[in-house]
Amino acid sequence: MTLSKDDPRLLSYVLGELDEAESREIEAAIDGDPEIRTEIDALRMTAEMLREGLAERAPKELPAKQRKVLEEATRATEQPKVVPLRRRFLRSTLLAAAAVALVAIPIGVVQQRRQTRLAAEQAMKDFATFAAPQKEKERTTAPHPKNDTEIDEATRREILKTLQEDRARQGGEIAARIPKPRRLTARSKPRADENPFIYTTSIARASFPLDVDTASYSLVERYIQEAARRPPSSVVRVDELVNAFPYEDPPPIGDAPLAARAEVSDAPWNRSHWLVRLALKTAPFDPSLRPQANLVFVIDTSQGFAKDPDKLPLLQAALRRLVSRLDDRDRLTLIAYGGASDEPHLPPTPGDDKPRLLDAIDKFMPSEAAPSGQSIERAFKEAQAHFVAGGVNRVFLAMDDHFAVAPEQDRLAALIREKAAAGISLSTLGFGPMDGPAGQTLKVLAEEGKGSFAQITSPDAARRELVDVALGTRAPIARDVRVEVDFNAMDVRSFRLIGNEDRTGPEREFLDAWKGPVDLYAGQAVTALYELEPRPDESGGSEAPPVPYLLTLRVRYNEASGQTQEIEVPLRDEWRQQASTDFYFAAAVAGFGLLLRDSPYKGNLTLADIMAMAKKNLGTDPGGHRARFVSLLELAEFTPGITPKAAPTKPPPRKGSLCQPGDSLCSEL
Repeated sequence: MTLSKDDPRLLSYVLGELDEAESREIEAAIDGDPEIRTEIDALRMTAEMLREGLAERAPKELPAKQRKVLEEATRATEQPKVVPLRRRFLRSTLLAAAAVALVAIPIGVVQQRRQTRLAAEQAMKDFATFAAPQKEKERTTAPHPKNDTEIDEATRREILKTLQEDRARQGGEIAARIPKPRRLTARSKPRADENPFIYTTSIARASFPLDVDTASYSLVERYIQEAARRPPSSVVRVDELVNAFPYEDPPPIGDAPLAARAEVSDAPWNRSHWLVRLALKTAPFDPSLRPQANLVFVIDTSQGFAKDPDKLPLLQAALRRLVSRLDDRDRLTLIAYGGASDEPHLPPTPGDDKPRLLDAIDKFMPSEAAPSGQSIERAFKEAQAHFVAGGVNRVFLAMDDHFAVAPEQDRLAALIREKAAAGISLSTLGFGPMDGPAGQTLKVLAEEGKGSFAQITSPDAARRELVDVALGTRAPIARDVRVEVDFNAMDVRSFRLIGNEDRTGPEREFLDAWKGPVDLYAGQAVTALYELEPRPDESGGSEAPPVPYLLTLRVRYNEASGQTQEIEVPLRDEWRQQASTDFYFAAAVAGFGLLLRDSPYKGNLTLADIMAMAKKNLGTDPGGHRARFVSLLELAEFTPGITPKAAPTKPPPRKGSLCQPGDSLCSEL
């Protein structure tokens, strides 16, 4: 007998509705299938919880006659009997009615069509309630409503509050499992303080990094949605929150690979200051130009890697997404790091054989074999055997913080350099904390292999590295990109870069903080925010000519032909009334980051202000990203510690802990 976990006969078997012969057939069929056995156990647990809940609640809320009917409906396992097949499919409806009884919906209304639909919806909510671990049987958990427009605002808020309270009670273990992001770069200098205001009389030219990341936003979401906890300040990086969203900036005109935009308006957290949004956007990627890909993945097979949901399951999800992009020109190979067999887990397979690829990804299992550098050598051998001239030939090494190849590192480094020279690059992916020796080793190997090292802490990071990078869709279209922001000292008294606290280095080295230029790729966008302190009007009413520009954004880059181009975008003071929805939504996200960090610069900004600003500036929101941010804000309202009761702190003085005494940058000349 062939069974699936959705077969209605499983429920009939649990409820004792099958005859002896059918029961024996099902028992024989499920003995060798762990997935079906798990489904049987879940059905039995559900039936038992419904019976227990009915026994406790029904006497208080239903008449005796109605209670008796429902109790008999859930006691089917006590007296097995044969039921026609057509009635087995109706059993789920009976269970739904039993679950509805737990919230005192009168049994009479179940007879009506409209109320039957409502009963089914309520039954699903009650099922989620009983399935959750509970220490107090009398307490029920209100699930997060999904697209429910029939409840009033007060009820919805009460549901969200109850949900977050339940999550907070159970969120300790979840918060402990959420990884902390680390940047392993030469300029990485973690700092608790935020970037200070710098006087334009000391320095009037600045820059900002273009290699953006979005890992922080994913971690903030997890803390609030899964653990109902305020994220640690070290996790909240305002620049990563702002760059986690797509914006509707105009694309480049004509054949230009790059466009730039500058906007200014009042800062929401300090109306006497201005907020500037600077945005760069590249031309969209043309799928017809994607090169052929020959990809080999070497994957950790340890028990710890396989069982951690932030490691192997996250990798498998990204690989499935990668498979959806492959076609018959591509090849994918999977190799177990330290696997006992000399054969790959998945030999080189064409990208259009998706059933085989997906089956191999799903069946990747941990191994007890000792890890060895031979797995990496085997990966390069497979990549060489199917080398694609002019295509992407890349080996990926996916490991966690237990990775170590110290005895073989020199030999492997030589092999990796040799293959990189032959056109086969090596990229390394670190899952979990990567601030130890394992992260340094993976970074060194990636440098030797002319590839990249990436710490995978979120689905977005996994997608970027395993889809965009793997398929070569990140081919540079603007090389050696540099940005400069020239502030007009006549109009701007001081400025500060919002976010990027651990990436800027000493303020006097703004122009040298990013030693090498950055390449930008098709479909890429970068947003930076500056807070400006305007210079008081000291003209005394004289008719001196106004300063033409508040600041000027300059972007220099090299085209594919090697020719250098420059984009110059001036920004006027009077443009403050013309800011876009992109500007105000980015301001709302930045304000949320300042609030989470309990920034001394957050002023009087409240969560209600941020929510109102975000709702008002959703724009077209094609992917629903901004709407999900509003939902996150609603949960944050009921998350302990996010809405402080204390009075707002004042911005720190310039001559404080943020600057050294006597620093010319922190004192106006």
